[in-house]
Amino acid sequence: MKANHPHFYSGSLRLPPRKRQAAFSLIEILVTAALLSFIVLGLLAMFNQTQRAFRSSITQTDVLEAGRATLDMLSRELEQITPSQEAFTTNFLAEPSVSFSKPMLQDLPGSSLRRTNIVQKFYFLTRFNTDYAGVGYQVIPDYPNGGVGTLYRFAEGLPARYGALYLSRDFYNAPLTNMSRIADGVVHLRVRAFDPAGRLIAAELRRFQDPASQAGGFPAYTMVTTNLVLADGSRAQYDQAAIFMTSNAVPAFVEVELGMLEPRVLQRYRAIPNPAAQLEYLSRYAANVHIFRQRIPVRNVDFSAYQ
Repeated sequence: MKANHPHFYSGSLRLPPRKRQAAFSLIEILVTAALLSFIVLGLLAMFNQTQRAFRSSITQTDVLEAGRATLDMLSRELEQITPSQEAFTTNFLAEPSVSFSKPMLQDLPGSSLRRTNIVQKFYFLTRFNTDYAGVGYQVIPDYPNGGVGTLYRFAEGLPARYGALYLSRDFYNAPLTNMSRIADGVVHLRVRAFDPAGRLIAAELRRFQDPASQAGGFPAYTMVTTNLVLADGSRAQYDQAAIFMTSNAVPAFVEVELGMLEPRVLQRYRAIPNPAAQLEYLSRYAANVHIFRQRIPVRNVDFSAYQ
């Protein structure tokens, strides 16, 4: 066999040396994992904050839409208040609700002041052609003095104004089955009556039971009482009073204030089993109450009642 044959080898077999391959050390891998974890956690926090902001905006939008829709419905009906021209028939009433005899106080953010939430119920007489109807609104809480409740609407009609004095009585005695559910999470509902000059009637008028005692240009057939006692034991101001108007007396303007709680806070409130703890919880969330206010002109004012 020839020595130069390709399959002939002399001596030991030698392989070419391997090239040295580059690789990450353990410390580099740990540093990279830590950086990736930090980046992922930062992205998760950013996405979580974005999601919370999105949900908060959706919640506020829902509350604003519900509040505006409720106030729009109230304004359309309140502008139709009609005097009955009957001495013992209630044309308009607004009084503190007995279910909220202790108004809820809420701490205002960034201040030592506290806001007083007043919940009233109100009723008024309206007319459609020759038919008269009594319409009323009241807030029903989950339990007395619960601080928050659901707004209900009462409506009952008659073919003539005679007998309309019983409509307000039916409003006081109406069960929930005879009322329509309007809005949930109501913590504040106040209705104030004004005269044609824009003066608050309850602030200027004390008590007129006799037409001969009319004074100051206010309707004689109007009665105002301040039977509301606040949580600190003091008497209510006249903008929180009870007002009743009969005969030809109706307000020239009605101002409605509606306070609605955000659904997320309302759910947490109802999940608390202790009523005292529920009120304590609500007192810290004044910033989550949305207030809607509107002054509504009454079309069917009898100006002779103010002369």
